[in-house]
This record gives sequence, C-alpha cells and structure tokens, in this order.
Amino acid sequence: MKALPLKPLNLGCAYSVRFSPDGTRLAVLGHDLILWDVAARQKLWRGKPIPHCSAMAFSPDGSQLAVKSTTGLMAVVDAASGDVVLNFRNKKDGEGSAPAWSPCGHYIADGGWDGRLQVREAATGEVIFVQEHAGEMLHDVIAIDGGQRLLVLHGVKSVEEGQVQPPDYVTMWDWPLLAGAGRTVLSLADLSSIAASADGQYLAVLHRADGAERLSVFSLTDGWQLASTVVGQGGGTGNTLCWSPDGHTVGRIGKGKLEFYGWPALTLQQELPFTYPCALAFLPGTPLAAIGSWEKGVLLELNLNREPI
Repeated sequence: MKALPLKPLNLGCAYSVRFSPDGTRLAVLGHDLILWDVAARQKLWRGKPIPHCSAMAFSPDGSQLAVKSTTGLMAVVDAASGDVVLNFRNKKDGEGSAPAWSPCGHYIADGGWDGRLQVREAATGEVIFVQEHAGEMLHDVIAIDGGQRLLVLHGVKSVEEGQVQPPDYVTMWDWPLLAGAGRTVLSLADLSSIAASADGQYLAVLHRADGAERLSVFSLTDGWQLASTVVGQGGGTGNTLCWSPDGHTVGRIGKGKLEFYGWPALTLQQELPFTYPCALAFLPGTPLAAIGSWEKGVLLELNLNREPI
C-alpha cells in the first residue's frame, strides 16, 4: 500500500532554513531560532541566542550552530540544548555574509559588506585570518565539498562618475585560507546570487544580461557557461538559489512562488505558488524540503517531476 504524503508542517516565520548534516534536525531562523526533530516533527528547543539574528550554519558534525546578526555579531550555539557556547562580541564588524565552517569544525569564516574575509577560532572567537577587499561587498561565503573549499561572492561597489563599473566575481579558497590564495572562478556583470551543486562541479548564478534576469550554470573547473535561461522577477533575500541533492534540479525563489529548473536543460519543470518565500533547503535522500517565508514557512514533501510543465 502506497504511503500517504505527510501533511505540511508549519514552521512559522522563517528567514533561513538549514538541515543538520545527518538530516535528523532542521534549524529554522525567524523571530527566534528553533530546532526541530525532523522525524518526530517536534520542536527540540527555541531561543534567541543573539539579537537580530539573520544567518546560521551547522558545524560539520552537527553539534553546533554558528549564528550571525545584522550587525555582524557572531556566536556559537550548542545544537543539543540551544545554549550559547561563545559570544564573539564583535558587533562592530557590520553586516555581511552567512558564516561557513572549516571541514575540521574548529574555524568559522564569514565575509563583510566592508570587503573583509575573516576566519575565527570557533572555541575562542579569535581572528586568525583577514583578507581585505577594498571597495567591495562580500555577499556570500559558501562551503562546498564538505567544507574543503569556500566560494566567495564579491560585489563591486559603485565607482565614481565616468568610470566603468567592473564586473562582480566569485573566488574559490581552499582550507586553510592563505593571504592572496583566492582564485577567481567567474567574473560576471550584475551577479546577484550563487549556488554550487552538491558534487562541487557546477555553479548556478542569477545575473542580469541584455536587460533580462537570467539563470545560468557554469563549470567550476574552467568557468565555461553550460546553460542559460531567462527567468522572471525575483523575490525574497538570502538563499535565492538551491540545487537538489541529486543535482537534477535548481530551485529558485521568485516573486510569490518557487521555480524548479531541470538540469542540464534548465527547462522550467514546476512552479509552486508561495507567500513571501525567502529560503529553500532539500533533505538528501527524501522528498522533504523546507521552505522559508517571511510569513509562514513549511516542511513538506516536494515531488519534483522530470518533465517540463
């Protein structure tokens, strides 16, 4: 007998959603930080580790969460209890990217809108690495290949009148981070969002070209463009693109809906109407997906078809 689909689970206001590395828990960041037991569909704890929390990331072993506020303040939270392990007390750093862990779980990297890429010891908060990028904003710092590499999205700030606006670009860094070791893997005008496939081979990006918003996929090996398609108006903030774990689909947050594009053709497979969507995460090996919303996020079964709509 075929199992009935699970009833969608209301997650409440959810700016960000993240599954733990083993898939047993779901962290939901909204007005508070909430940890859910995925199988039992129950809250494990709810808390407010730091004011105005805006981003988070699980450590590689899932035992801790790095959280970051809109002021740049960062802290480490115990995933079992919700207690703050360490407050870095760095609220003067200013806004920037979400945090990203090293593969060993001992360090946390993040980028600032002042162009600083920093690495701190998770146990002490001590800054052990800084790379300045004058005149830039670091919008995203993303761990790939189990954290062995980092992708950094550089947004070039406005230039003086009469000067040519340089393109935005993406750099790749290997752990441990070394001064000047980031190498450019993509340079593109009006680049707004990036997402790497689970196998680290492809980079999906949102950018503007020829007056239109486009979704394009590039090879991370040589930067070659493999596919591109025009998309509609975007919506939400933060995690605007997300690959399915099997690499067959790229999910995009549009205005009042989620769009799912098949890979490698980038054909629109499915649209899901949704109120104020802003985040998306897939649970590997299952049809479960967590969708964040400024109003009401959900955990639901998302059965993506392989045929165009």
